[in-house]
Amino acid sequence: MIKSLSATAKKLFGSSLYNDIRANYLFRDLDSPYPLYPDTPFNMDWSKLSAAGSASAAKSATEVKAAYIVSPTQRSGTNFLSHMLDRHPQLEFPSGADLPDEQCLYTYSEHLKQYAYKTVSTWNKWIDGGEPVLQEHARALVGAMGSGVLQYFAGFTKPGNTLLFKTPDAGHIDNFFHLFPQCKVVILYRDGRDTIESFSKSWGGKGAFRKMCERWSKRVDTIFEFVAMAERAGYSDRIITTRYDYLNDNAREELPKILKFLNVDVDKYPWDQIDEIPVLGSSSYKGDQGEVHWKPIEKDEKFKPTQKWLSWDKSKKDAFKKAAGDNLVKLGFAENNDW
Repeated sequence: MIKSLSATAKKLFGSSLYNDIRANYLFRDLDSPYPLYPDTPFNMDWSKLSAAGSASAAKSATEVKAAYIVSPTQRSGTNFLSHMLDRHPQLEFPSGADLPDEQCLYTYSEHLKQYAYKTVSTWNKWIDGGEPVLQEHARALVGAMGSGVLQYFAGFTKPGNTLLFKTPDAGHIDNFFHLFPQCKVVILYRDGRDTIESFSKSWGGKGAFRKMCERWSKRVDTIFEFVAMAERAGYSDRIITTRYDYLNDNAREELPKILKFLNVDVDKYPWDQIDEIPVLGSSSYKGDQGEVHWKPIEKDEKFKPTQKWLSWDKSKKDAFKKAAGDNLVKLGFAENNDW
């Protein structure tokens, strides 16, 4: 389209006047990027991943092994699971006074996609092969940036260990395998009713109860779409799902499934410490602090992380059912919406 318009303008104004107009336009702002637009933009389809094992996915892979814990929203138990996995000698959560507890490495990935698309768009005039080649370049460029991120965090851990990351929000998880095609993903679900109740107790916001329910349900939908997208591209073996109640009630049965998925030796886990995993950030089990905090608290018989929602009145139940009831059933936390 742009080439066609340029050719028409040249005929209309003549080459000399056209070039003068074009030059004045291109250099109208000394801070503007050049080129200001690609000659022929291509249509980037980010809903498709490079197939597992494809050339572009392989180019972006590194020797860094990594696993990422993801939950629909906050208050889902990602702290609990990360501390549980971190006790395995072959798994390591990059930690320290100057490192984050939640990395959010894919949360703002839309900016990287736009960078890759706009950059590769400027290559069009030099590359044969059309849109398929340009799309592969864009995907590989995003993957290369993801590899650089993993290399950065690997510098804070022991060589050979699998890096652990966590983000308690599934927003933009659809970009995950564009960035980290070599990573494994542990999806952690918690009963949405307990999640919302914990969120409410932690930070208040009674007036936002309905919006909290809608957000949880929307994020569950996002994960469903992510899993389907990964399956189409052959990445299903890089995803495992688990539930907070399973881990809390029967870790000795549930945790080995995750360890095997992460390709670490189950027998090397310190099983004598499994009951010592502390409570972090509980909305109701706060120790002597009196408010929500992330200092470890030793569990005792008072710690009850499930069925917090049983005290809800009818208005809260109805609000949750309307906003998120179907996804609660899909995840198996309820048989139907008659609870």
